[in-house]
Amino acid sequence: MAFVDSIDDNLSLSSTPHAVDRINKDFYGRFPFPWRPKSVDSTSDPDFVQIMLNQNLGDWTHQMVPATPHIWVAGCGTNQAAITAVHFPNAAVLGSDISETSLGICQATAQDLGCTNLELCNESINQSGYEQRFDYIICTGVIHHNADPEATLRKLAGALKPAGVLELMVYNRYHRILTAAFQKGVRLLAQTELQPDFQKELFITRALANDFPGQGLMRQFVNNFKQAPDPQIADALIQPVENSYTVDTLEDMARRCDLEFLAPSPSSMSNVLDGVSHVNWNLRFSQADIQKEYDKLPDSCRWQITNLLLCESSPMLWFYLRRTDSPKKRNTEQQICDSFLRTRFKPNTVRRDAYVLTQDNKYRKVKSALPYPGLPSKLQLRQIVEATAMGLPMGRTLDSLHISRDFATINDLRLRLTTSVSPFLRSIA
Repeated sequence: MAFVDSIDDNLSLSSTPHAVDRINKDFYGRFPFPWRPKSVDSTSDPDFVQIMLNQNLGDWTHQMVPATPHIWVAGCGTNQAAITAVHFPNAAVLGSDISETSLGICQATAQDLGCTNLELCNESINQSGYEQRFDYIICTGVIHHNADPEATLRKLAGALKPAGVLELMVYNRYHRILTAAFQKGVRLLAQTELQPDFQKELFITRALANDFPGQGLMRQFVNNFKQAPDPQIADALIQPVENSYTVDTLEDMARRCDLEFLAPSPSSMSNVLDGVSHVNWNLRFSQADIQKEYDKLPDSCRWQITNLLLCESSPMLWFYLRRTDSPKKRNTEQQICDSFLRTRFKPNTVRRDAYVLTQDNKYRKVKSALPYPGLPSKLQLRQIVEATAMGLPMGRTLDSLHISRDFATINDLRLRLTTSVSPFLRSIA
């Protein structure tokens, strides 16, 4: 554990915000990230993603993020803004990025997907001047590559409307031990600590991936990138500037920017459609007295304990945040679970189509006749979905199936049934 506490982030090239912006502009111009996905999904219900987003937040009335939101995808890369525009067809979406190359790819994708609600802007978050403009901001995997992530986060906070929601992902410190060590080692080997040479660093990285000189975890880690495309290996192993966080250091930074946690994003968890391989931010202890004390703790304290005890196996630091002066009351996870039990639900039955990337590097729409998401494969979850036909509040539905109402069970069922990664049920507002 001393190694975890003492390792530095990859910050040898971090100087002024302007200098790091220039480095990142060059880096993502050379290695636009991520590559275009093989398919992009859309649904027959234009409100589907907005509804499930609100349920992620524990809002069963579907109003926290409004039906026609203004959305900013800050640091959108090659495709996130276009995908967001498809998922929120009733929204006005702004996608911004420092890389002109990435925006060019995003524009081509948006054209293929038929987006008419998307505006793209070549700018750094650090130079943006938006004031209380957006209902929903998405910024995932971006601010930790800045010279002063706190200043960048403050820009995002200022751009939120008073009741707005920020979806933020930063690197989990315990996930980045090998990555940061490798990045720094390659930079020392390449003698590029003060001036990056991405081509030289890429050459060394590929050579090490093909024939690593040592044994152990690093060898296993680097070997995973033998066949990786240049953008993937570059983003993972030669990123020029990288900060990372724990739950408590992220919360402290958010507070200094007048932000607070709302809830973990389901995207932070390892998931399949019905949650069979679910990773929850809340731990289950076999000792009843420990579980009782743990469940009584404030949300962020429990998440901090999970971050520490699971360490490298803890979820990604992917959270929804809001302004501390928001006019809306923040509900704890316990309160969200209580309202979940009082709410009636019905199965989601929409049609999911797909835009498939063809051999000519264009997206073509393929319609599906299959209902989405169907029924969960896990028996207990399937029984709950089928039992909603009785029209009862969820608490009485669970009672009819003799399912416990303890916090850990209820929160797990909420995540497995009513969130964007497991969208089997929608609330009847």
